[in-house]
Amino acid sequence: MKLLIAFFRLVRYPNLIYIALTQFLLQYCVVAPVLTYNGETPSLSWLSFCLLSFSTVLIAAAGNIINDYFDINIDIINKPEKMVLDKIINRRWAMAWHTIFNMAGVSIGFIVAWRIGVIYLGFTQVICSLILWFYSTSFKRQVLIGNVLISLLTALAVVVVGFYEKQIYESFEAIMSPIGRKLIQVIGVYALFAFIISLIREIVKDLEDMLGDSKDGCRTIPIVWGVNPAKQICNALMLALLILILLVQIRIAFIGWWPAIIYLALLVQAPVFYIYILLKKAHLPEHYHKVSSLVKWLMLSGILSMIFFKILL
Repeated sequence: MKLLIAFFRLVRYPNLIYIALTQFLLQYCVVAPVLTYNGETPSLSWLSFCLLSFSTVLIAAAGNIINDYFDINIDIINKPEKMVLDKIINRRWAMAWHTIFNMAGVSIGFIVAWRIGVIYLGFTQVICSLILWFYSTSFKRQVLIGNVLISLLTALAVVVVGFYEKQIYESFEAIMSPIGRKLIQVIGVYALFAFIISLIREIVKDLEDMLGDSKDGCRTIPIVWGVNPAKQICNALMLALLILILLVQIRIAFIGWWPAIIYLALLVQAPVFYIYILLKKAHLPEHYHKVSSLVKWLMLSGILSMIFFKILL
């Protein structure tokens, strides 16, 4: 049982649940209702969607494993009590599971692409796997680029569901059709939301892990540019997030989605202001950890807003 718990901690199962939940809500609360409303049928069957989501989760789990593998020296300093590699799980077994998950994730991705007749979409998982590898081995230790790459992958976890809809991948004419534009707009908003939220959290985590990162030679934003500039970047990103939500509220006000507007104001916009206040006062690792946890809950609130498409459309 101890080994099983350690394994789930190694793959960071809460993050994997976030990915699966995000894709499920996007497919069955946004994409499917929008297509059905316009007399269309989703390209992904239930089985194909489950396989695609499982493939994404496996790739993400492999990325989490390899990240911890190369972060052992950092984690010894930053969070020794949470370490599982070398303490409970052998490094060789970790690398074996990383390889198995990657191979399975990529293979399943190609199976889904083959099932819908667009085999080249399978290379999406290959690209994600490669990016996660190079992030852990190199990009994570470079200023800004590592943060941006992880945030792009977080957004890609949202966008990838849309890739498999024929209204988007078939042709330029399909993309320019009313339903194609609607799907792109909605998926694009959620992908942008995920990117901004993830980038904020990545920078906050860098603030939290400064001690271990600096001793391992990492060139993160707070180490290279300083703590205050890192906080200012987070503040700018939070302002961009508020503007994005405000534009969404204005747009859906025209169709009378007032419950969604109230939800966004109370459970997305208001928490942003609270996070801003906490981040401004933060100066210890435990302070930044609290902010990081709240940002994760903010991401969940934004994800759950997809339910309104199912209820109100």
